[in-house]
Amino acid sequence: MTRIVVLVTIFILTGVLLSFFDSIIISAISPIWKSENSIVRSLRNGISFFNSKKSLIEENAFLKEKLSSLEAETSSLSRQCVQESALLELMGRRQDPSTIAAAILTRPPQTPYDVIIIDVGSNESIRIGSEVSLPEGPVLGVVSEVFSKQAKVKLFSASGEETNAILERNNIPVVLTGLGGGNFKLIIPRDIEINIGDRVLSSDITSRLLAIIEEISSKPTDSFKEILARSPANIFTLRFVSVTP
Repeated sequence: MTRIVVLVTIFILTGVLLSFFDSIIISAISPIWKSENSIVRSLRNGISFFNSKKSLIEENAFLKEKLSSLEAETSSLSRQCVQESALLELMGRRQDPSTIAAAILTRPPQTPYDVIIIDVGSNESIRIGSEVSLPEGPVLGVVSEVFSKQAKVKLFSASGEETNAILERNNIPVVLTGLGGGNFKLIIPRDIEINIGDRVLSSDITSRLLAIIEEISSKPTDSFKEILARSPANIFTLRFVSVTP
């Protein structure tokens, strides 16, 4: 009987002690569990952040590629529209009964000495001396050599080329001397009034634009002043001209 009482007492004490120690262990381990849970949540959030960032980078790269593709497509459409417009302009060739529209095949710097090659020749009644001008009016040069389907044009701005002209401001005759690259030189008496931006016209009855005054140079001791002028057209980007047969 005494043994039974002792065993029951031991069992009860053991349960109480285990419960007590469980409480202590749980209390001691709880901060570790909390830290572990916090670390796990942080890792989970970090993984989620990097996955999200990676997704954004991939999406950004896709959008950039799409934008580049759209820009290329837009540029292609724009060039196509310009080409179609140019073709429509040249289809009839004769935009004016007295002139023929021509496309430029070669221009400076591919050709030296301010020479251009156009896509019309003797088949279109082009001849040596035919006048070549911009569609807007300014005159550029004359045909110097003719083939059946092409012609060579020597621009007035060719180096050493001399062209009779008129200063628009005061109707004084001058001689334009080509310097190449669409540039000219002229010499006038120092007492003649002239300003940058003044126009130099052809000496014929049409009085078309030949050049624009760009620079004026003179010294107090000089009797003349040297004038630099430029062609009204950028000869390096010319695309079309009009030819008077």
